[in-house]
Amino acid sequence: MGMTALATAILPLRAARAEVESFLETCPTSCAQQTPAWARVVEAVGPDRSHYAVCRDGARLVGVLPAHLCAGPLGSILTSAAQAGALGGVACAPDVEPEPVYRALLGAFEAFARETGAALATVYTNPLWPDHELCERILAPHYVLENTCQVLDLERGVAADGSFPLAAENLRRNLKRAESGKLRVERDGSVENVRAWYAIHAERHREIGATPLPEALFLGALEHAVPQGKASFFFVHLAERPETMVAGGFYVHHGGVIDALMPAFRSEHAELAPNFLLAAHTLRWARAAGQRYYNWQGSPPEGGVRRFKLQWGSSDHAYRLCTRVTGNVAPFLAASADELKRGYAWHFALPFDALGSAPGAGTHRSRRETAWKVGADEEG
Repeated sequence: MGMTALATAILPLRAARAEVESFLETCPTSCAQQTPAWARVVEAVGPDRSHYAVCRDGARLVGVLPAHLCAGPLGSILTSAAQAGALGGVACAPDVEPEPVYRALLGAFEAFARETGAALATVYTNPLWPDHELCERILAPHYVLENTCQVLDLERGVAADGSFPLAAENLRRNLKRAESGKLRVERDGSVENVRAWYAIHAERHREIGATPLPEALFLGALEHAVPQGKASFFFVHLAERPETMVAGGFYVHHGGVIDALMPAFRSEHAELAPNFLLAAHTLRWARAAGQRYYNWQGSPPEGGVRRFKLQWGSSDHAYRLCTRVTGNVAPFLAASADELKRGYAWHFALPFDALGSAPGAGTHRSRRETAWKVGADEEG
């Protein structure tokens, strides 16, 4: 489709909300983390001020790019995705030539970072409809972090009868245990259940040495994303004692993609396999709801979490975090990984293995394995 001269603008969330919602509902490569519903959750948790870079061909919107401005102790950063399960970069209309739209949106994103005094501007690429070559070529990032998430194609992984044709034999045994009738699953949106599940989430994170997400994130999702049909909570209870919750999970969904964010279970009930039941139930629910891809999110390259995801027939999907320096990067490079984690919780600023280096003219490339190992070693 031919285009006239493209026009861009940076709009605050309130001004962009209706137009962006309408656009994303028909954009086949968009995801829940790009929606205004998720931006409202992000703003409710703080400290972000959420905006959208919008691109128009005449009066028609042809592309959007979220822009979350986050203030911190070392300076401000601008990211296209914020908080847990951070995905979301450029969403482009399917019937237009993408490069001019990407060029317009990425240019506006960088200019906004400079205008607002942000030191770093990071755009996430799309793991399901890869656009990393286009983003890197146009943005010319100074830092690139290569990451992966595990994704199951629901058309292949969940049969019409609810079975899992790609499942490994060990998974089939665990599913038989999980579906013995001792547990039941419900999709629920009550504050009481969300608070009860949050206690499980926090407990499980302490067990594995991780930092729990703020409870405000989940309560914000309950207020802003669930009513818009962009998020759901699922909870697992003991069948004979329904007042006893043993597991649960928070999921965001939009168009053809559902993201599993932070499922957690009580270790004392592990023998009942509630994590397997929760996964099976939400996979079937997503398939029935018309979603195509189940994004488990990322996980360490070695260990049981990744093996759990892959045994359903999932595969790795690569994406990149492309960061351009737009201000004074020196305080960030001089910081420790712990200082970045504390000062910019649940936000990406720089790859940890870039810390301590001097600003360079080229591109510093990192992989999740090496970048995160620096952060883990520092904590240890």
